[in-house]
Amino acid sequence: MKTIAIANQKGGCGKTTTAINVSAALAATGRRILLIDLDPQGHASFGLRASNLPTDKSIYYVLTDNPEKKRSLDSCIATVSRNFDIVPSTIHLSTLEQEFKGKEDAVSELRRVLSSSPPTYEYIVIDCPPSLGFLTFNALRAADQVIVPIDMSAFTLMGVGKLLGMLELIKTKIGHDPRLNGLATLFDIRTTYSQSVLKEVKAFFGNQMFQTVIRLNVALKRAVSEGVSIIDFDKTSNGAKDYTALCYETLRLDGVKDPKKPYVSSISLQLPVKEERVFSPQEKIKKTIELEIKEVIFALESSAAKDIYVAGDFNDWKINDESKLARGENGWWEKRVRLPHGRYRYKFVVDGEWTEDSKNQAREINAFGSFDSVMEIKSGLA
Repeated sequence: MKTIAIANQKGGCGKTTTAINVSAALAATGRRILLIDLDPQGHASFGLRASNLPTDKSIYYVLTDNPEKKRSLDSCIATVSRNFDIVPSTIHLSTLEQEFKGKEDAVSELRRVLSSSPPTYEYIVIDCPPSLGFLTFNALRAADQVIVPIDMSAFTLMGVGKLLGMLELIKTKIGHDPRLNGLATLFDIRTTYSQSVLKEVKAFFGNQMFQTVIRLNVALKRAVSEGVSIIDFDKTSNGAKDYTALCYETLRLDGVKDPKKPYVSSISLQLPVKEERVFSPQEKIKKTIELEIKEVIFALESSAAKDIYVAGDFNDWKINDESKLARGENGWWEKRVRLPHGRYRYKFVVDGEWTEDSKNQAREINAFGSFDSVMEIKSGLA
Protein backbone atom coordinates (compact mmCIF):
# COMPACT_ATOMS: atom_id res chain seq x y z
CA MET A 1 0.00 0.00 0.00
CA LYS A 2 1.29 3.45 -0.95
CA THR A 3 -0.02 6.79 0.32
CA ILE A 4 0.04 9.94 -1.83
CA ALA A 5 -0.75 13.41 -0.44
CA ILE A 6 -1.88 16.13 -2.88
CA ALA A 7 -0.81 19.37 -1.20
CA ASN A 8 -0.40 23.07 -1.89
CA GLN A 9 -1.43 25.92 0.37
CA LYS A 10 -2.39 27.99 -2.69
CA GLY A 11 -6.03 27.65 -3.69
CA GLY A 12 -7.21 27.26 -7.28
CA CYS A 13 -4.19 25.26 -8.40
CA GLY A 14 -6.05 22.07 -9.36
CA LYS A 15 -5.33 20.20 -6.13
CA THR A 16 -8.75 18.57 -5.69
CA THR A 17 -9.09 18.02 -9.45
CA THR A 18 -5.79 16.15 -9.33
CA ALA A 19 -6.76 14.12 -6.27
CA ILE A 20 -10.03 12.99 -7.88
CA ASN A 21 -8.71 12.24 -11.34
CA VAL A 22 -5.37 10.61 -10.60
CA SER A 23 -7.32 8.34 -8.21
CA ALA A 24 -9.81 7.50 -10.96
CA ALA A 25 -7.03 6.90 -13.50
CA LEU A 26 -5.21 4.55 -11.11
CA ALA A 27 -8.47 2.71 -10.42
CA ALA A 28 -9.00 2.30 -14.17
CA THR A 29 -5.79 0.23 -14.33
CA GLY A 30 -7.36 -2.31 -11.96
CA ARG A 31 -5.75 -1.11 -8.74
CA ARG A 32 -7.91 -0.55 -5.65
CA ILE A 33 -7.85 3.13 -4.68
CA LEU A 34 -9.05 4.98 -1.58
CA LEU A 35 -9.39 8.77 -1.71
CA ILE A 36 -9.44 10.53 1.67
CA ASP A 37 -10.98 14.01 1.60
CA LEU A 38 -9.03 15.80 4.34
CA ASP A 39 -10.29 19.27 3.40
CA PRO A 40 -13.07 20.63 5.68
CA GLN A 41 -14.58 22.29 2.62
CA GLY A 42 -15.27 18.83 1.21
CA HIS A 43 -14.70 19.72 -2.44
CA ALA A 44 -13.57 16.20 -3.39
CA SER A 45 -16.65 14.72 -1.69
CA PHE A 46 -18.88 17.24 -3.44
CA GLY A 47 -17.14 16.69 -6.78
CA LEU A 48 -17.81 12.94 -6.58
CA ARG A 49 -21.32 13.21 -5.08
CA ALA A 50 -20.07 11.17 -2.11
CA SER A 51 -23.07 12.12 0.00
CA ASN A 52 -24.78 8.77 0.46
CA LEU A 53 -23.38 8.24 3.95
CA PRO A 54 -24.89 9.66 7.16
CA THR A 55 -23.25 12.86 8.41
CA ASP A 56 -21.52 10.94 11.21
CA LYS A 57 -19.54 8.84 8.74
CA SER A 58 -16.61 10.91 7.52
CA ILE A 59 -12.87 11.19 8.04
CA TYR A 60 -13.53 13.45 11.05
CA TYR A 61 -15.15 10.56 12.92
CA VAL A 62 -12.19 8.34 12.05
CA LEU A 63 -9.62 10.81 13.43
CA THR A 64 -11.50 12.34 16.36
CA ASP A 65 -10.15 11.81 19.86
CA ASN A 66 -13.68 11.67 21.27
CA PRO A 67 -14.42 7.99 22.07
CA GLU A 68 -18.18 8.59 21.85
CA LYS A 69 -17.89 9.81 18.25
CA LYS A 70 -15.00 7.71 16.95
CA ARG A 71 -15.63 5.23 14.12
CA SER A 72 -13.49 2.77 12.20
CA LEU A 73 -12.10 3.69 8.80
CA ASP A 74 -14.01 0.85 7.11
CA SER A 75 -17.36 2.12 8.41
CA CYS A 76 -16.85 5.53 6.76
CA ILE A 77 -15.94 4.38 3.24
CA ALA A 78 -18.27 5.12 0.31
CA THR A 79 -18.01 3.57 -3.14
CA VAL A 80 -17.39 5.94 -6.06
CA SER A 81 -16.96 3.43 -8.89
CA ARG A 82 -15.23 0.14 -9.62
CA ASN A 83 -11.95 -0.07 -7.62
CA PHE A 84 -12.47 3.51 -6.39
CA ASP A 85 -13.67 4.39 -2.86
CA ILE A 86 -13.73 7.60 -0.84
CA VAL A 87 -13.84 8.65 2.81
CA PRO A 88 -15.84 11.91 2.69
CA SER A 89 -15.08 15.11 4.54
CA THR A 90 -17.16 17.26 6.87
CA ILE A 91 -16.95 20.80 8.19
CA HIS A 92 -16.23 19.31 11.63
CA LEU A 93 -12.67 18.60 10.45
CA SER A 94 -11.86 22.26 11.13
CA THR A 95 -12.26 21.58 14.88
CA LEU A 96 -9.90 18.61 14.95
CA GLU A 97 -6.77 20.57 15.76
CA GLN A 98 -8.41 21.98 18.88
CA GLU A 99 -9.40 18.47 20.01
CA PHE A 100 -5.80 17.27 19.77
CA LYS A 101 -4.29 20.35 21.38
CA GLY A 102 -1.64 19.25 23.86
CA LYS A 103 -1.70 15.60 22.79
CA GLU A 104 1.74 14.17 22.08
CA ASP A 105 2.49 13.31 18.44
CA ALA A 106 -1.01 14.35 17.32
CA VAL A 107 0.32 15.00 13.79
CA SER A 108 0.78 11.25 13.35
CA GLU A 109 -2.88 10.36 13.99
CA LEU A 110 -3.74 9.74 10.32
CA ARG A 111 -0.61 7.65 9.87
CA ARG A 112 -1.59 5.53 12.89
CA VAL A 113 -5.08 4.98 11.50
CA LEU A 114 -3.81 3.93 8.07
CA SER A 115 -1.06 1.67 9.41
CA SER A 116 -3.52 -0.13 11.70
CA SER A 117 -6.06 -0.75 8.91
CA PRO A 118 -5.95 -3.88 6.73
CA PRO A 119 -4.06 -3.28 3.42
CA THR A 120 -7.11 -3.52 1.16
CA TYR A 121 -5.90 -0.77 -1.22
CA GLU A 122 -2.87 -0.43 -3.48
CA TYR A 123 -2.99 3.38 -3.25
CA ILE A 124 -4.42 5.84 -0.74
CA VAL A 125 -4.70 9.40 -2.07
CA ILE A 126 -5.19 12.30 0.37
CA ASP A 127 -6.71 15.60 -0.75
CA CYS A 128 -5.24 18.21 1.63
CA PRO A 129 -6.79 21.56 2.58
CA PRO A 130 -5.32 24.75 1.02
CA SER A 131 -3.31 25.55 4.15
CA LEU A 132 -0.25 24.30 6.01
CA GLY A 133 -1.92 23.54 9.32
CA PHE A 134 -2.61 20.50 11.45
CA LEU A 135 -4.50 18.51 8.80
CA THR A 136 -1.88 18.98 6.08
CA PHE A 137 0.87 18.06 8.54
CA ASN A 138 -1.01 14.81 9.29
CA ALA A 139 -1.23 14.06 5.56
CA LEU A 140 2.46 14.73 4.94
CA ARG A 141 3.38 12.56 7.92
CA ALA A 142 1.32 9.69 6.52
CA ALA A 143 2.48 10.08 2.90
CA ASP A 144 5.03 8.10 0.95
CA GLN A 145 4.81 10.66 -1.86
CA VAL A 146 3.71 14.31 -2.01
CA ILE A 147 2.39 15.74 -5.29
CA VAL A 148 2.38 19.55 -5.46
CA PRO A 149 0.03 20.90 -8.18
CA ILE A 150 1.44 24.14 -9.61
CA ASP A 151 -0.85 26.32 -11.74
CA MET A 152 0.53 28.66 -14.38
CA SER A 153 0.00 31.99 -12.59
CA ALA A 154 2.16 34.87 -11.37
CA PHE A 155 1.88 33.63 -7.76
CA THR A 156 2.51 30.00 -8.60
CA LEU A 157 5.62 29.46 -6.46
CA MET A 158 4.49 31.60 -3.52
CA GLY A 159 4.05 29.39 -0.49
CA VAL A 160 5.75 26.35 -2.05
CA GLY A 161 8.84 27.19 -0.01
CA LYS A 162 6.80 26.90 3.19
CA LEU A 163 5.54 23.48 2.13
CA LEU A 164 9.10 22.37 1.42
CA GLY A 165 10.10 23.75 4.82
CA MET A 166 7.38 21.66 6.49
CA LEU A 167 8.65 18.55 4.69
CA GLU A 168 12.19 19.35 5.83
CA LEU A 169 10.94 19.73 9.41
CA ILE A 170 9.27 16.30 9.23
CA LYS A 171 12.49 14.83 7.89
CA THR A 172 14.63 16.44 10.61
CA LYS A 173 12.36 15.84 13.59
CA ILE A 174 10.79 12.48 12.69
CA GLY A 175 13.06 11.02 10.04
CA HIS A 176 10.19 10.77 7.54
CA ASP A 177 11.14 11.79 3.99
CA PRO A 178 8.34 11.29 1.41
CA ARG A 179 9.14 11.60 -2.28
CA LEU A 180 8.25 15.05 -3.66
CA ASN A 181 7.00 15.75 -7.18
CA GLY A 182 5.81 19.00 -8.74
CA LEU A 183 2.94 18.85 -11.23
CA ALA A 184 2.17 21.60 -13.76
CA THR A 185 -1.60 22.25 -13.95
CA LEU A 186 -3.95 24.62 -15.79
CA PHE A 187 -1.41 24.89 -18.61
CA ASP A 188 -2.64 26.91 -21.60
CA ILE A 189 -0.59 25.74 -24.56
CA ARG A 190 -1.77 28.75 -26.61
CA THR A 191 0.02 31.38 -24.51
CA THR A 192 3.70 32.20 -24.22
CA TYR A 193 3.01 33.27 -20.63
CA SER A 194 2.10 29.71 -19.57
CA GLN A 195 5.20 28.43 -21.31
CA SER A 196 7.44 30.93 -19.50
CA VAL A 197 5.90 30.06 -16.11
CA LEU A 198 6.31 26.34 -16.84
CA LYS A 199 9.97 26.92 -17.60
CA GLU A 200 10.38 28.71 -14.25
CA VAL A 201 8.60 25.93 -12.37
CA LYS A 202 10.72 23.23 -14.01
CA ALA A 203 13.86 25.13 -13.05
CA PHE A 204 12.62 25.31 -9.44
CA PHE A 205 11.75 21.59 -9.06
CA GLY A 206 14.43 20.16 -11.37
CA ASN A 207 14.29 16.36 -11.61
CA GLN A 208 11.46 16.32 -9.03
CA MET A 209 9.07 17.69 -11.67
CA PHE A 210 6.60 15.36 -13.39
CA GLN A 211 7.03 15.22 -17.15
CA THR A 212 3.26 15.10 -17.47
CA VAL A 213 1.55 18.49 -17.82
CA ILE A 214 -2.16 18.95 -17.09
CA ARG A 215 -3.59 21.15 -19.81
CA LEU A 216 -6.38 23.67 -19.32
CA ASN A 217 -9.49 21.70 -20.28
CA VAL A 218 -13.16 22.66 -19.89
CA ALA A 219 -14.15 18.98 -19.67
CA LEU A 220 -12.50 18.84 -16.23
CA LYS A 221 -14.90 21.50 -14.94
CA ARG A 222 -17.89 19.84 -16.60
CA ALA A 223 -17.00 16.50 -14.98
CA VAL A 224 -17.09 18.13 -11.54
CA SER A 225 -20.53 19.59 -12.25
CA GLU A 226 -21.71 16.09 -13.16
CA GLY A 227 -20.21 14.61 -9.99
CA VAL A 228 -17.86 12.17 -11.76
CA SER A 229 -14.18 11.89 -12.60
CA ILE A 230 -12.90 12.96 -16.02
CA ILE A 231 -12.22 9.28 -16.76
CA ASP A 232 -15.92 8.47 -16.39
CA PHE A 233 -17.10 11.74 -17.96
CA ASP A 234 -15.09 11.77 -21.22
CA LYS A 235 -12.13 9.42 -21.59
CA THR A 236 -11.29 10.99 -24.99
CA SER A 237 -10.82 14.50 -23.54
CA ASN A 238 -7.43 16.12 -23.02
CA GLY A 239 -8.12 16.10 -19.29
CA ALA A 240 -8.58 12.32 -19.27
CA LYS A 241 -5.49 11.82 -21.42
CA ASP A 242 -3.36 14.02 -19.16
CA TYR A 243 -4.43 12.38 -15.90
CA THR A 244 -4.01 8.93 -17.44
CA ALA A 245 -0.48 9.96 -18.43
CA LEU A 246 0.12 11.16 -14.85
CA CYS A 247 -1.14 7.81 -13.57
CA TYR A 248 1.27 5.91 -15.85
CA GLU A 249 4.19 8.16 -14.87
CA THR A 250 3.41 7.59 -11.18
CA LEU A 251 3.36 3.83 -11.70
CA ARG A 252 6.65 3.92 -13.60
CA LEU A 253 8.25 5.88 -10.72
CA ASP A 254 7.00 3.08 -8.45
CA GLY A 255 8.81 0.50 -10.54
CA VAL A 256 5.95 -0.75 -12.73
CA LYS A 257 7.54 -1.65 -16.07
CA ASP A 258 4.35 -1.75 -18.15
CA PRO A 259 1.76 0.56 -16.50
CA LYS A 260 -0.62 0.27 -19.47
CA LYS A 261 -1.00 -3.46 -18.94
CA PRO A 262 -4.29 -4.30 -17.13
CA TYR A 263 -3.65 -5.00 -13.47
CA VAL A 264 -5.47 -7.52 -11.27
CA SER A 265 -5.29 -6.56 -7.63
CA SER A 266 -3.85 -9.33 -5.46
CA ILE A 267 -5.35 -7.51 -2.49
CA SER A 268 -8.87 -7.70 -3.86
CA LEU A 269 -8.38 -11.39 -4.64
CA GLN A 270 -7.47 -12.00 -1.01
CA LEU A 271 -10.52 -10.28 0.42
CA PRO A 272 -12.77 -12.64 2.38
CA VAL A 273 -15.89 -13.75 0.55
CA LYS A 274 -18.98 -12.37 2.23
CA GLU A 275 -21.73 -14.84 2.92
CA GLU A 276 -25.11 -14.03 1.44
CA ARG A 277 -27.46 -12.94 4.17
CA VAL A 278 -31.18 -13.62 4.16
CA PHE A 279 -33.08 -10.52 5.28
CA SER A 280 -36.33 -10.66 7.23
CA PRO A 281 -39.37 -8.79 5.83
CA GLN A 282 -38.81 -6.02 8.42
CA GLU A 283 -35.14 -5.68 7.43
CA LYS A 284 -36.09 -5.52 3.74
CA ILE A 285 -38.50 -2.67 4.47
CA LYS A 286 -35.84 -0.81 6.45
CA LYS A 287 -33.25 -1.34 3.72
CA THR A 288 -35.69 -0.08 1.08
CA ILE A 289 -36.33 3.07 3.09
CA GLU A 290 -32.58 3.65 3.49
CA LEU A 291 -32.04 3.30 -0.26
CA GLU A 292 -34.84 5.77 -0.91
CA ILE A 293 -33.23 8.46 1.26
CA LYS A 294 -30.21 10.40 0.00
CA GLU A 295 -27.96 12.95 1.66
CA VAL A 296 -27.81 16.25 -0.20
CA ILE A 297 -25.06 18.82 0.33
CA PHE A 298 -26.11 22.45 -0.08
CA ALA A 299 -22.94 24.53 -0.50
CA LEU A 300 -22.38 28.20 -1.25
CA GLU A 301 -19.29 30.42 -1.38
CA SER A 302 -19.68 33.84 0.26
CA SER A 303 -16.84 35.13 2.40
CA ALA A 304 -18.71 38.34 3.28
CA ALA A 305 -21.95 36.72 4.45
CA LYS A 306 -22.95 36.70 8.12
CA ASP A 307 -25.74 34.11 7.87
CA ILE A 308 -26.88 31.76 5.10
CA TYR A 309 -29.95 29.52 5.09
CA VAL A 310 -31.42 27.10 2.57
CA ALA A 311 -35.18 26.97 2.17
CA GLY A 312 -37.33 24.91 -0.16
CA ASP A 313 -40.12 22.41 -0.66
CA PHE A 314 -38.37 19.96 1.65
CA ASN A 315 -38.62 22.23 4.74
CA ASP A 316 -41.75 24.26 3.88
CA TRP A 317 -39.50 27.22 2.99
CA LYS A 318 -38.73 27.83 6.66
CA ILE A 319 -35.76 29.93 7.77
CA ASN A 320 -34.62 28.71 11.18
CA ASP A 321 -31.74 27.03 12.97
CA GLU A 322 -32.50 23.75 11.19
CA SER A 323 -32.01 25.35 7.76
CA LYS A 324 -28.88 27.35 8.60
CA LEU A 325 -25.62 26.56 6.76
CA ALA A 326 -22.39 26.10 8.72
CA ARG A 327 -19.46 28.35 7.91
CA GLY A 328 -16.32 26.57 6.76
CA GLU A 329 -12.92 27.74 5.55
CA ASN A 330 -12.16 30.12 2.65
CA GLY A 331 -15.68 31.54 2.52
CA TRP A 332 -17.55 28.26 1.96
CA TRP A 333 -20.82 27.42 3.74
CA GLU A 334 -22.40 23.97 3.88
CA LYS A 335 -25.58 22.21 5.00
CA ARG A 336 -26.28 18.47 4.67
CA VAL A 337 -29.90 17.35 4.45
CA ARG A 338 -31.23 13.80 4.14
CA LEU A 339 -34.16 13.68 1.71
CA PRO A 340 -36.31 11.01 0.04
CA HIS A 341 -36.13 10.81 -3.73
CA GLY A 342 -38.21 13.38 -5.53
CA ARG A 343 -38.14 16.83 -7.11
CA TYR A 344 -37.50 19.94 -5.01
CA ARG A 345 -37.45 23.70 -5.48
CA TYR A 346 -35.11 25.69 -3.23
CA LYS A 347 -33.20 28.93 -2.70
CA PHE A 348 -30.43 30.27 -0.49
CA VAL A 349 -31.09 33.18 1.85
CA VAL A 350 -27.88 35.21 2.24
CA ASP A 351 -28.17 37.87 4.97
CA GLY A 352 -31.89 38.14 4.29
CA GLU A 353 -31.62 38.21 0.49
CA TRP A 354 -33.11 35.33 -1.50
CA THR A 355 -30.82 34.00 -4.21
CA GLU A 356 -30.61 31.06 -6.60
CA ASP A 357 -27.94 28.35 -6.49
CA SER A 358 -25.38 29.65 -9.00
CA LYS A 359 -23.87 26.17 -9.40
CA ASN A 360 -27.19 24.62 -10.40
CA GLN A 361 -28.41 25.47 -13.90
CA ALA A 362 -31.79 23.82 -13.35
CA ARG A 363 -34.38 26.45 -12.39
CA GLU A 364 -38.05 27.33 -12.80
CA ILE A 365 -40.03 30.54 -12.58
CA ASN A 366 -42.13 30.88 -9.42
CA ALA A 367 -45.38 32.66 -8.53
CA PHE A 368 -43.45 35.83 -7.65
CA GLY A 369 -41.92 36.20 -11.10
CA SER A 370 -38.41 35.20 -9.96
CA PHE A 371 -36.66 31.86 -10.30
CA ASP A 372 -36.20 28.92 -7.92
CA SER A 373 -33.36 26.41 -8.23
CA VAL A 374 -34.57 22.87 -8.86
CA MET A 375 -33.01 19.52 -7.99
CA GLU A 376 -34.14 15.98 -8.58
CA ILE A 377 -33.10 13.12 -6.30
CA LYS A 378 -33.41 9.80 -8.04
CA SER A 379 -34.31 6.57 -6.31
CA GLY A 380 -31.46 4.34 -5.22
CA LEU A 381 -33.48 1.25 -6.08
CA ALA A 382 -32.65 -0.72 -9.21
